[in-house]
Amino acid sequence: MAVDRNGGNVHNPSERRNNMNTMALGKGKAQLLGAWCGIGYMVTLMVGWWNIAGFIPPISPSASAEEVAALFQSDFTRIRVGMIFVMFSALIFIPFAAAMCRELSRIEGGAGVLTFTCALGGAGNMALSFYPAVWWLAAAFRPERAPELLMLVNDLSWLQFIGGLSMYLAMPLSLIGAMFLYGDTKVFPRWAIYLNAWTIVLELPGQLLFFFHSGPFAWNGIFGLYLPITAFTAWFVVMFYVMRKSAMQEIADARNVAPGAAYPAAAH
Repeated sequence: MAVDRNGGNVHNPSERRNNMNTMALGKGKAQLLGAWCGIGYMVTLMVGWWNIAGFIPPISPSASAEEVAALFQSDFTRIRVGMIFVMFSALIFIPFAAAMCRELSRIEGGAGVLTFTCALGGAGNMALSFYPAVWWLAAAFRPERAPELLMLVNDLSWLQFIGGLSMYLAMPLSLIGAMFLYGDTKVFPRWAIYLNAWTIVLELPGQLLFFFHSGPFAWNGIFGLYLPITAFTAWFVVMFYVMRKSAMQEIADARNVAPGAAYPAAAH
């Protein structure tokens, strides 16, 4: 009777292979859940930010302090509820980032520099989803504050939420790096990698929002908001598609291993 490294008894090699099959199936299902969390993140984010809080179209960065205060004083309940949705979207995003990092670790043959880069970029995007919502929530929590303070908090929220691009870029950049360093990116086809590059190109002009209070590059303009948000959404949809396809294949492979048959090499 064999004993596994965790102290449990493995009665025969066939039972051990079946246990490996169950583990592989579980990993595939967890990977599929992570892929779906990308869609869940975007839906929860947009429902809270757009539909409930009503931040689309956004208040103009050139609005006066009194106009900003009026926004929070008139719709503070909606804003509070919407921002709670946005805060929870940060939670839903975490498994998606973890699933992407796992795919990168398989490309690297283990968790390497690109895997950790992607993980830290995911942590950055999580923070960029969570903390602006907290600032907006704080403004709506005491809408009777001085208009200048509400304006300051609103500025902090918008500039971070839309303009805080640099940390998130670690995720698409890590995928692009995988293509150049390893060639075969397995789950990520080249067209998806090229889309990552175009996502960066389309989002970078939005960084000019720090210099404009009005016009197309302001946080309510086409280059400051709408084009980056469109590219950001498209990126999640495409990454969901390719990661879901990979997870479904992983699940199918695990289910197709006959009991007692030799199991393929375990993925990282």
